[in-house]
Amino acid sequence: MSEIKSALEIALERTQDVEANKEALEANTFITEGKKLVSKFLSEENVELKKLLEGFDKKHLRHVKEGALQALLANLKLPADEMSLLQCKKAGQGFYALAADGKHLGKLLNQMEQFLSDFLQERKRVMEAVEQRFQPILQQKEQAMSQQVGARVKIDPAMDPDFQKMLRDNMTILEDRYNQVLARVKQELRRMSE
Repeated sequence: MSEIKSALEIALERTQDVEANKEALEANTFITEGKKLVSKFLSEENVELKKLLEGFDKKHLRHVKEGALQALLANLKLPADEMSLLQCKKAGQGFYALAADGKHLGKLLNQMEQFLSDFLQERKRVMEAVEQRFQPILQQKEQAMSQQVGARVKIDPAMDPDFQKMLRDNMTILEDRYNQVLARVKQELRRMSE
């Protein structure tokens, strides 16, 4: 009769020939360290990312910078409000610690900030336009419900599934357009920071 093996024994047999790649583990450790530095830079006042990066030797600095770059790029997204716009602007400032050409970077960041501000304004205009287009539909629904109930009914458009769908569809179109441009900006920022 054959011996029954535990899951641990089977796993150990399968991994006995796998040796941990020390270089990859070390690189991942320093990439994570770079991400932590960006987190500190973004969350605390008066923290200079460039000074934080100076604390690493040349051997590990490349990986730390890659982690910082990944984290900064991840923090560049379409803003939902003024607070998230400020967060994007601060993330943009972090690229000065990574990019060699500060003058070109400054121009790109100014354009990006204007682009993100434009997005917020356009987002607001789309919301208002959807509310205006939906108003006659909402009035019909309120009238129909008022007749059924026998009392005046007021429907909050934000709670109406048809309104939500119309708003979501319009916002998706807007965000797709702006995300395409933002993706190109991120590619340029990556290129400038490598």
